[in-house]
Amino acid sequence: MISDPYAVLGVPPNADDAAVRTKYLDLVRRYPPEQAPERFALIRAAYERLRNRDDRLRWRLFEAGQHDSIDSIIEEVACRSPRRRPTLAELLAAAAHR
Repeated sequence: MISDPYAVLGVPPNADDAAVRTKYLDLVRRYPPEQAPERFALIRAAYERLRNRDDRLRWRLFEAGQHDSIDSIIEEVACRSPRRRPTLAELLAAAAHR
């Protein structure tokens, strides 16, 4: 079991998908499975844990014992969403103009 996949990959907890993937590929080139099988397995397991935002969020919330507040995690996810979501007030105002 991986104790801290962020430490294994050497990325901060707020790293985005591209940073995680770039660091993973760099480490795989540095520690190929033929030369360092144990290290490669550890790197691969850490990447599997962090390779997408949902898995990272799940790990941070339920497994790692990280000390992130739920508010900071929600803010991080909201900032990375591909589109801005309208507020309730904006939805109600749009509905009133119909």
